[in-house]
Amino acid sequence: MRTIKYLHHLIWSFTLFAAFSVHAQSSSDLLPRPAALEPAIKFWTRVYTEVDTQSGFLHDAENLSVVYRRVDYNREQIEHYRGRIHEDLQVLASGKRTGLTLHQQQVLDAWPEGVSNTTLAEAVNRVRFQLGQSDRFIEGLIRSGAYREHIERVTRERGLPVELAALPHVESSFHPGAYSHAAAAGMWQFMRATGQRFMRIDNVVDERMDPYTATYAAMSLLEYNYGLLGKWPLALTAYNHGAGGIARAVRETGSDNIEDIIANYRGRAFGFASRNFYPQFLAVLDVERQAQALFGVLHLDSAPQYEEYELQAYIEADVLAQRLGVTIEQLRFDNPALRPVVWQGGKRIPRGYTLKIQRNSINGDLASLIESVPDTQLYAYQTPDVNYVVQRGDSLSVIARRFDTSVRELVSLNQLRDQHRISVGQTLLLPHDTDMVTRTLASVDEPVDSPVDEPEPQLVAVSFSDTDEGPQLSDAATVSVAAVEQSAAEMVAVTEPAPFYGPPEPPSLSITGVDADQPAIEVVENVQVSNELAELDLAADPSDYSVAADGTIEIQASETLGHFAEWLDVRAQDLRRINGMSFNQPLIVGNRLRLSLDQVSRDEFELRRRQFHIAQQERFFRNYRIQDLNQHQLAANETIDTLARRRYSIPLWLLRQYNPDLDLGRVRVGQTILVPIVEPVNDV
Repeated sequence: MRTIKYLHHLIWSFTLFAAFSVHAQSSSDLLPRPAALEPAIKFWTRVYTEVDTQSGFLHDAENLSVVYRRVDYNREQIEHYRGRIHEDLQVLASGKRTGLTLHQQQVLDAWPEGVSNTTLAEAVNRVRFQLGQSDRFIEGLIRSGAYREHIERVTRERGLPVELAALPHVESSFHPGAYSHAAAAGMWQFMRATGQRFMRIDNVVDERMDPYTATYAAMSLLEYNYGLLGKWPLALTAYNHGAGGIARAVRETGSDNIEDIIANYRGRAFGFASRNFYPQFLAVLDVERQAQALFGVLHLDSAPQYEEYELQAYIEADVLAQRLGVTIEQLRFDNPALRPVVWQGGKRIPRGYTLKIQRNSINGDLASLIESVPDTQLYAYQTPDVNYVVQRGDSLSVIARRFDTSVRELVSLNQLRDQHRISVGQTLLLPHDTDMVTRTLASVDEPVDSPVDEPEPQLVAVSFSDTDEGPQLSDAATVSVAAVEQSAAEMVAVTEPAPFYGPPEPPSLSITGVDADQPAIEVVENVQVSNELAELDLAADPSDYSVAADGTIEIQASETLGHFAEWLDVRAQDLRRINGMSFNQPLIVGNRLRLSLDQVSRDEFELRRRQFHIAQQERFFRNYRIQDLNQHQLAANETIDTLARRRYSIPLWLLRQYNPDLDLGRVRVGQTILVPIVEPVNDV
């Protein structure tokens, strides 16, 4: 099996950068510093050097050269001074320039001489607090010693700007265990949906948490962004805002210059963080170059020396730790990609996983120690999942009480971002150590533990309902991706491949009692915020899921008229009438469709649409991983449909994501199509 690091190098080194010849350009060309961004760069330099996390700046949110004052990180103090600045700006906006109080004069002095009343009036509602980062930057600089050599080696292997190695300062301060409020994880702060394209993320392994593996994924994402957008300032900003969002910004502003986009693009999700991502990155580079002068001599963490071994069988964590002569804590520290369920004994370390251990913590050769594990302690398959299918009226607290666990455990095990938003029919993993689950596992006749040389057991499903006296065994059944995506009546065929048939779900015990087709439980406190978070989940998807100002959308792969009608709470025939479509007229992927937004808001429609695509893509990446890329020359009589469905067995939406400029109506013989090669996931 090829390792992930070799794989990503193979995937990208012969594709994107053969076309763009990045290595031939200087860093100043690749990472320009437009004069218009200098105020923002200087502001972030001050944030990283002048104030720590106990204080910060009250400043103007758009003109970052305007800093009103430094204040302690105390909510009462922040709001007090923010209120005074509001009042002073209102006074100054009225035209008053004489007889000012000291505080009013200080507010006026923060602005350039001759500032207009209109500008001051607009600034009233733009007073923002920015927490200082100097101590966090120093901590990150020290931590970076453990990873910087590895990151820079990866950038050089790919022919990328070596400056990209500084990006974790902006993302996580080089903290490998970082989590954001939006559920981005690891040193490189990958969202789950984005990370699944480049590494393994499931209930057993989350490679976002391995800073070495995640480095390859981060560089692959940056290369992907660059391949789509053509400039590094845009590619870096897309790391935060998504390639699709930045592509939309380029279209709407008519410019691919980052300074124009920052100044003029008004996308709803393109907020303060996105506008400032590239200036922050440039500020980080400045601060790093001056680190010794600014912070004195720092002793950076040393890079640990690892031995690695790719496991040929499934093995219990405690068995492996004992065989290696290390503690579970040491094994866990060196292998942060393994999820808690492995260390709790609910899952085995999977076959194909590349185990790491620091050389100075074992006596002997790693390979020899692992190969000495008795066959009776090696397994051919993974411990089965135990699932619960959400029923109407459920909440995480109800489910937690039913199975004698906690909401926190369910959130962690299922990597849920929002504990208040679960759906009828959604499958949740349950901990293996609950009483009911333990009894259920014990009641299954087939062996749970089987050595490597024994066949895998026949799968069974275990059903529970509130009235069951105990588990009832039923025939094994599998549900394909196509069954979940089955079109309802009224849906018009889309010009795309037939529904993509994925492999069956991984081995599991299913605790169920509800039809998965029932509508979702809607617990949405703020639709706009949920929509923005959903857009982040699709950050690596360049497709445009937004509604244009004229009320139209671009039709994407896998979408039908029935989908649009459902998301809009209207009838499909109403959409046909609005768009002048006959009954048998198909939707064409890439064409535009006019919507009726009388029943739902634009935000609600976009949220429903994005959630559909998030669920579709998550299902796919649970069952498949991208293993390679192929440059395919379109042959005579070959269509995109046959290329995706029959030749490579991939869904059209995935093919389009690697060829965002592909016009399905104008393909030609000999045209080069970039095709992702996928392989089934067999080791969950």
